[in-house]
Amino acid sequence: MKQKLNVGVVVTLSGRWPRELPNRRFEEYGGWLERSLPESRVFRFEKLIGSREDMAECIETFKKQEVELVIQVYGAFTGDDICCGLADALHVPIVLWAPREEQWVRDDRLYANALCSAAMNGASMKRIGAEHHIVFGNKEEERVHSEILRIVNAYAVVKNMRGITFGLFGYRPTAFYNCSFDEVVIRRTFGIDIEETDLKVVFDRMAVLDEKEVQDEVSHVRSLWDIDSVPEEYLENHARLYLTLKTLMPEQKYEYASIKCWPEMGNLHTTPCAVLGRLADEGLFISCEGDVDAAIAAVASNLITGLSPFITDLINIDEAENTVTFWHCGNAAPSLHNEEDSVKMCDHPLAGAGTAFWCSLKEGPVTAARFSNIDGHYRLFLLRGQAVPTTRCTRGSMVNVKVNTPVLELVSKIAESGMSHHYSVIWQDIADELILIARLLNIPVIEL
Repeated sequence: MKQKLNVGVVVTLSGRWPRELPNRRFEEYGGWLERSLPESRVFRFEKLIGSREDMAECIETFKKQEVELVIQVYGAFTGDDICCGLADALHVPIVLWAPREEQWVRDDRLYANALCSAAMNGASMKRIGAEHHIVFGNKEEERVHSEILRIVNAYAVVKNMRGITFGLFGYRPTAFYNCSFDEVVIRRTFGIDIEETDLKVVFDRMAVLDEKEVQDEVSHVRSLWDIDSVPEEYLENHARLYLTLKTLMPEQKYEYASIKCWPEMGNLHTTPCAVLGRLADEGLFISCEGDVDAAIAAVASNLITGLSPFITDLINIDEAENTVTFWHCGNAAPSLHNEEDSVKMCDHPLAGAGTAFWCSLKEGPVTAARFSNIDGHYRLFLLRGQAVPTTRCTRGSMVNVKVNTPVLELVSKIAESGMSHHYSVIWQDIADELILIARLLNIPVIEL
């Protein structure tokens, strides 16, 4: 279950400034934050902070509320003592939010001087090593709204990644060295705990399922997709694997997982591509080919959006259209399918012996991402793009994505950087959110 971030809200001023505007911002901005952050627990300190005594009272209150991020709205100019005092006592990041100046009238006073204050406070925060962000603009501005949400959501994702139990169903396929991983570095970097369930447990559970439950699931699959080309044995194994993983994941308390999907699963005629796609849309994400590092990017993307990621290869480029083709064996979630191009559940497109979705994928903005451990330190690789109308031209699941970087230059960047071959693609533009998350985790970003 996704944990909510505890966000503290304060409105500040230095004691000598008039309080009419700060009081109004206390009501308007404090109320706006309470309404606009429904996925967080928002705690608004009950009064303006204009003195060290107010600050001390706020600190005690926020400690009891276990506040993890503070948003400091400038009611008016505020000295460095408030933000630095909050940072020192609470040890949490602080967002310094400076609304725009009120409409000026000739010979009237300066009403807030918030931007100057935020710059001054930010410089002091930098000098004491306190984590902070500066936001400028009014709550009515879409840019500001997006920026506040992006910051809050980034901290929420980092919080939710820490403590995740990531399950391994097997290790990695034969000769896929780039799908190996270092669980100690993962634990240190992301706070993710890794545990393992042997594939034999999966196969044993598949074998003892209730026959009626299996046949009911087979009938359900027949009602949803064109499955005429799937051998009966493979379809039954699909149902058995789907039912098994659907119960094993919560039973083992795995929030996310990866699976060694070949060669053993193919040898037993149960290659899992279509099963993985179905489970992703049900909130049970299992990455294929044992690629944990690609899966971590999928975890972050899913936590940001709630959408199903697509673990995929980049297999082709088109210089004339400046597009890249993402393809994989057939693991794309049904929510990603382009129904206008026909969708079939078929045998595995390369090795056979299982089920896979043969389809093109839908249009829309996409973000392709991957975390890679290079020499013991993680990098985040990012590619922004737009999925364009695609007609499937080979077996499996595929989509063409238009990108900004010239595609031949993109190939060179991939080669020079040492990036591995799997990407996690999500159907939303979340590149800026992922960049901020990487920054919070001290991970360099390489935009392709």
